Amino acid sequence: MKFNETLKQLRVSSKLTQEQVALFIGVKRVAYTAYEAGRTSPSLESVVKLAQLYNVTTDTLLGSFNNASSVISSYSKNYETDEFDRFSDKTLTLEERKLIALYRTSDKKEQIEAYIKRQAKEKK
Repeated sequence: MKFNETLKQLRVSSKLTQEQVALFIGVKRVAYTAYEAGRTSPSLESVVKLAQLYNVTTDTLLGSFNNASSVISSYSKNYETDEFDRFSDKTLTLEERKLIALYRTSDKKEQIEAYIKRQAKEKK
């Protein structure tokens, strides 16, 4: 499977939009769309962030697996269990775990924390 096909398979299987993935890796949506279309390739930094998002190795993204089902099976197994086993609260939903993964790789943590604190104050 080609790199761009793997990107799309992983994104679709994780129910993310191109905009969400682009935001996560720090590029514009049109740039990410070009990655999935195979017109351009992401930077090494973006490949690493994509691997973190999907909890796969960069080898997986770059095509070391021979078929799509291997990639998706590996992704599904790892993303839903291994990556987040270190949380003591096993009641986190997949969406909550995705948010945590996005937060951990964000360069805007202070802004995110300030927003969450404002939201919490408004609910009181």
